[in-house]
Amino acid sequence: MIQQEAAVPASFELRFSPCDQLISIVRRFVLSFYGSILDDEELSSQLALATHELLDNAVKYGTTPTAELAVTVIPEGDAHRIVVSIRNRAELRHIGEADRIIRELQAADSIFDHYQDLLHVAADRVDGSGLGLARIAAETRLQLTSRVDGDVIEIRAETQTPLKRPP
Repeated sequence: MIQQEAAVPASFELRFSPCDQLISIVRRFVLSFYGSILDDEELSSQLALATHELLDNAVKYGTTPTAELAVTVIPEGDAHRIVVSIRNRAELRHIGEADRIIRELQAADSIFDHYQDLLHVAADRVDGSGLGLARIAAETRLQLTSRVDGDVIEIRAETQTPLKRPP
């Protein structure tokens, strides 16, 4: 049984070498884990999607074989804040690109319209689609932020929601 009173209930951290095969496994784990905890199947799916996209970025753009994934549930009054974060090293140009995309999403009047514009731009890109982070913002209710420290980037996707009450 999950203890709701814990400071950080139903949270986990993974430090591992992400690869294409592990992305799907971790996505299924997140979907199953949070599907049993949240009273919201759609949000569980959104957390799984965000996890998939963040891990995919770590695989494609990471400069070391390790990344740190954390999914944290933080009690805040009657709600809980849920944060999916990935932290890894990357080339400065990729960090700058991710940071720019997140800032543009935060500034957009309509994330959906901005995502549509990015879809058109992606059609002409040679190096990746550049759509993963925008997909998180457009297809989920998670808000993206980033923090950069030299060649390390942490990207966070977060939202607030009530959790199921224990029986």
